[in-house]
Amino acid sequence: MLDRILNPAPTIYKWDNFFTGIVPGLVCPLLAFVFFYLLQMKDMSLQAFVHHSMVPDTFSKILSFGCIINLGVFFIFITRNYYNAARGVIGATILWGIPIIYIKICM
Repeated sequence: MLDRILNPAPTIYKWDNFFTGIVPGLVCPLLAFVFFYLLQMKDMSLQAFVHHSMVPDTFSKILSFGCIINLGVFFIFITRNYYNAARGVIGATILWGIPIIYIKICM
């Protein structure tokens, strides 16, 4: 896999690279966390919501929701034939998945 990152498939698109995909892949779960806060807990302050969501079961569910949002970003890149950027989204989803699995199994 490291060979594919360092030597990506040739493309004609300017923004089709691994880092173009990994940035939204890392940011979208954080935006999903804020969206969840604005949608569900308007009466609670953001600091209280963060403290409340640090319960392992709740935190893993919110992070999992953020990874589902990455699925939409992945399909946007695939439909535009940005295959290297789609690889970046998959890489970011795997990076988000590691703490989710750790929280679900160990806590």
